[in-house]
Amino acid sequence: MHYSVEEATALVATFRHWHHDFEIFPGVWTKGNYNPLELLRKINFPDDLTGQSVLDIGASDGYFSLEAKKRGARVLSIDYRPKDGHGFGIMETLSGFQFDYLHANLFDLKPEDLGQFDHVIFMGLLYHLPDMMRGFAMVRTLSKRLMYLETHCSPSLSPEVAAARYYRARDLNNDLTNFWSPNVKCVADMAHDCAFDLVEGAPFGDRYFGTFSVNN
Repeated sequence: MHYSVEEATALVATFRHWHHDFEIFPGVWTKGNYNPLELLRKINFPDDLTGQSVLDIGASDGYFSLEAKKRGARVLSIDYRPKDGHGFGIMETLSGFQFDYLHANLFDLKPEDLGQFDHVIFMGLLYHLPDMMRGFAMVRTLSKRLMYLETHCSPSLSPEVAAARYYRARDLNNDLTNFWSPNVKCVADMAHDCAFDLVEGAPFGDRYFGTFSVNN
């Protein structure tokens, strides 16, 4: 089905709480919480992902899934909400692409069924996990080549010691699901002990982005 700008705008307006702020349709923006373009630049996907697989864990409105799909990748998108419980379903409708989508929690995934992926997007999720090491271990079982991590990151803890601050109740951004703020060394050391090697990474404000390769 072909949509006009007016029809696409009306469809986007049916969902109020967008996370990704992006151009979902030519001339139509979602007005989400943040613009993910800079993170896409940090991922630095090749222009052509034909023949490669991408796993987007915590896909939310599907911005990164869409960008991978546009480049020809085979994409599996996963989120704890159903497809129509956030903007992903609308993105899929307007994009003209069909996505493999799994409504699941990270710890419910079965690597023996899903296999491994060339590129694993693991962003905005680590600090929501009560058990960060278990999360890293699960992601490692699904990773074949590269993993892209973005997380809340504490700028106040000593950089010399791997450490993470725990947040009680709603202390971090008034969100009950925000548990941890690891420092840079803590992120790197946890990843290392789950068989990932740091390719490159750096904090920005109270966030951190890193690209990790699989250590076989």
